[in-house]
Amino acid sequence: MTPFALEEFSQALHSLDAIPLHLGESGEGAFAQRFAVYRNNVRASRTEALRQGFPVLAQLLGADYFTALAAVFILQHPPRSAALQEYGAELADYIVRFQPLSALGYLADIARLEWARLCAFHAADAPVLNLADMDLGTLSERLTQPLRWHPSVTLLCSESPLYRLWASQQGMGIAPTAQDWPAENVLVWRQGLQLRTEPLDAVSVQLLQLATQPNRLPAVLAEHPEWIGHLLKLLQWQVFAGE
Repeated sequence: MTPFALEEFSQALHSLDAIPLHLGESGEGAFAQRFAVYRNNVRASRTEALRQGFPVLAQLLGADYFTALAAVFILQHPPRSAALQEYGAELADYIVRFQPLSALGYLADIARLEWARLCAFHAADAPVLNLADMDLGTLSERLTQPLRWHPSVTLLCSESPLYRLWASQQGMGIAPTAQDWPAENVLVWRQGLQLRTEPLDAVSVQLLQLATQPNRLPAVLAEHPEWIGHLLKLLQWQVFAGE
């Protein structure tokens, strides 16, 4: 099959009803039937990949609605890679633009959280800044330099109770109510081989962001010594990359 024919075949796979009959070598009816079966299998495998990658979103939407969402998403966003575990990077932004769900901002944030978990799981290994390797003087000197987040780290700042929405589907006995709907920050990263998802307070968010700027942490900690415990927590979580 020529490159042009391959492109035409691929475009037909991503349409609702187009069938490239002229590319078939058998009768039109037989080719159309086989092509329809193949297209349905492709869509089913991509839908299942999205369901596996975004299980909490699927639970919150319900099986039928998630399948419907996946169907329209797949038509507009085919995979960029043969590795389907990498499929779905655009899903959160798509939900923001998808009129039936656009007013439910927490659903897009859930999709971002689940994508962050996928990215953290597959992120590159890197040395971490480890408290056990430093005395107080070494740590103080290190904090005058910009710190880098570990490659697996993603910080999500949501206007919804993002962590509790995610945790409500993990059997943790945590769930928000209509009367208790605060904004929440969530940190996703991989600590060693363990995938971590934790709520993050506003002070820790600020420290995490300031840490990437030269010589900011010592000045901030001198002004707010009560914040040291928050920084130690981040260091113990091993969210910063080492040299």
